[in-house]
Amino acid sequence: MDVARINTSHGDHADHARRIRQVRQAAHVLGQSVSLLMDLPGPKFRLADLPDGFCKLEEGTTVTLVEAGDEAKGTSADNCRQLPVRNRELLQALRIGEPVYLADGSVELGVKSVTANQSRAECEVRIGGTVRSGSGINIPESVIDILIPTDEDRRHLAFAVLQEAEWVGVSFVQSADDLARVRACLPPGPGVKPLLMAKIEKRRALGDLDAIVAASDGVMVARGDLGVETDLAEIPIVQKRIISVANAQGRPVITATQMLESMVEHEHPTRAEATDVANAVLDGTDAVMLSAETAIGEFPVAAVRFLQRVLTATEKAYGGRMAQDRMNPAETANPNEAENALSFAACLLATRLGARAIIAPVQSMETALSIARFRPQALLVMVANSVRLYRSLALVRGISPLVVNAPDDGAEAHACLAQAREWLFAHGLAQEGDLAVLLSTSGAAGDKADTLQTVRLNS
Repeated sequence: MDVARINTSHGDHADHARRIRQVRQAAHVLGQSVSLLMDLPGPKFRLADLPDGFCKLEEGTTVTLVEAGDEAKGTSADNCRQLPVRNRELLQALRIGEPVYLADGSVELGVKSVTANQSRAECEVRIGGTVRSGSGINIPESVIDILIPTDEDRRHLAFAVLQEAEWVGVSFVQSADDLARVRACLPPGPGVKPLLMAKIEKRRALGDLDAIVAASDGVMVARGDLGVETDLAEIPIVQKRIISVANAQGRPVITATQMLESMVEHEHPTRAEATDVANAVLDGTDAVMLSAETAIGEFPVAAVRFLQRVLTATEKAYGGRMAQDRMNPAETANPNEAENALSFAACLLATRLGARAIIAPVQSMETALSIARFRPQALLVMVANSVRLYRSLALVRGISPLVVNAPDDGAEAHACLAQAREWLFAHGLAQEGDLAVLLSTSGAAGDKADTLQTVRLNS
């Protein structure tokens, strides 16, 4: 794995802090770059705690949605006749006849009646299934305007800053203004700030997609809620559109939800799931994310291993074709900008020479992304000037991040080349005398790369 996701909608800060320590420790022991992505809950409606942790709802039966704490006491047989919800705003928005979707749309209710004070809603189970404590609730036919970030988001955002999370997932983004308000909550000044991942899961977000992507540091195709908020049949096309916009703007993009859903309970995935993962790669995604498979699944390690097998096989077969497509200047956004032009030239030079790697000392995410956006076949060995950047880069497709151990800035390019060469040799990725392309800065352009050269990887 390259990224560990912490979902603040579940658990508490003490649990999250413990897991973060475990991830950091494991990554340190393995000498591996692992980024931390902390999801904010956003204005998400959820079930409260259920008496047994879950309920099986039978089609045709009647259940009542109630505000958590207002459940009527009854026998254990009555436990699933009432479903407590965390948000009173949900009950106040319900209208007779509209659908209510639970657990990413796998269960559907139909509203039969709502009490006069809108504290309870009686519903018929139209499509049955199992719901769990904390399951999400969607009412796509109702418009409820709740500003992002919520009070809960602010509390979790402060925790993410304290834990030095590299990425924060902003849930239910609907406009670029949502991201601007979240950024305004971050500490002022040049200190440690997380990058913002815009989670695209609302229909309204698609109308402002270009601006949202431009205002973000990365994007997530959050197919769970998106598949309920929009026509499920259109999700493959929506996924391709979101990834295409993110690729064009040079933003890393994650494809998420139900990648290997059957592995929650089974040791082997379906053929369709394997194909879905491969197609996400072919669409241009930087990362694919597991959710329930590793959070509550029976085979979490097997799921990650299988995911890696599919990614490796797909990259091996189609990596060259994807790189060739990206090396077409007509397909490149802003190809004449100086940094993009130099990065493009580095990738083209590496392709023409058959170079083993493109090596670059980097001081910012922007510099690394300006190279990675072209999806070159050559390895991208990015030598970061901080541990934070080193971890952040783990999310980006094709990048093998290292953290600089150069003694001083004056020897930066030479020291980074030596460090990258040692790493390539140690991992059997290059041999004595192989060619590499070195992209560096002379200092005249600040922290932007302005120097391109070919080098031999000699000891």
